[in-house]
Amino acid sequence: MYQLTTPTRNETWGAFPMMNPYARLAARPISGAGVPTRLTDIPRGYTLIVNGSTVTEVQTPYQDDLDSADYYYLGGHQYTISDAEAATLIAAGYSEWLRQL
Repeated sequence: MYQLTTPTRNETWGAFPMMNPYARLAARPISGAGVPTRLTDIPRGYTLIVNGSTVTEVQTPYQDDLDSADYYYLGGHQYTISDAEAATLIAAGYSEWLRQL
């Protein structure tokens, strides 16, 4: 058995187009200075979708992709998974997100 913690990345809200609501704080003045990085760089979870031996990492998964997957792990969560599922993730390069129980 393994414990999987799904991948995360620190992302800056300003990396999105200005029409995106998350971009509203990036580079805006607060008391005469820009928004501090600690307010805009936040961890975002990534979902792992497994089909056979193929693992796809997405930030915003579509319901149809989840329905058609062999199995999936939603971003921002921890899962207890079997040795076979862990072997698939290890082969796909996700060993750093796994811990053997």
